[in-house]
Amino acid sequence: MSEIFTVNPRAPEAEIIVKAVEYLKAGKVIAYPTETFYGLGVDVTNEKAVKRLYDLKRRDYGLPIAILVTDRPMLEEYVDKVADGVTNLIKAFWPGPLTILFPAGRKISKSLTTNTGKIGIRISSHPVATAIVREFGRPITTTSANLSGYPPSLDTKHVIKYFKDKIDCVIDGGESEPSRGSTVVDVAGDTMAIIRDGAISAEKVIKVFQQ
Repeated sequence: MSEIFTVNPRAPEAEIIVKAVEYLKAGKVIAYPTETFYGLGVDVTNEKAVKRLYDLKRRDYGLPIAILVTDRPMLEEYVDKVADGVTNLIKAFWPGPLTILFPAGRKISKSLTTNTGKIGIRISSHPVATAIVREFGRPITTTSANLSGYPPSLDTKHVIKYFKDKIDCVIDGGESEPSRGSTVVDVAGDTMAIIRDGAISAEKVIKVFQQ
């Protein structure tokens, strides 16, 4: 049976955030609101938890999963390097719906990077998502709370419809606004490539990167 906690989306109660983190520390899967859709979170360093996440979503093991961090120091702890040209993107669009692909560091589960050696990362602008990662002290996954190939979840009713009682902890922060999802860019090489056009237009991202 999933444990469901209702939280104030703008000022999440500390005791609920602590509960969510207890589940993460125990290797469990949580559902939580982000600035785009509801996401599924596990400890990125826990191989068993990551595998369970893939199985829950029925996601192809060859498809990578992105993660959330809280700040630049946490980012640098989990990536191989942050190229100079990426700083402008971070300053302009984080926190927010821009996922940046970096060369993955050693602490990241290889299951999340598949065979790419890259990891997608963003800082969420949603108070609940940010509070969870900050309290946890290390990154969590941020993949949409849906079965692969199906529409993303905008509220917890959708989450429960997809997964029944298979999600250990659901943080209910109300209904999310319809979104195109995060824009995804790859900066792991010498240049930047737009992987997915999303909530932030590709034109805006390119303009900032070229500054």
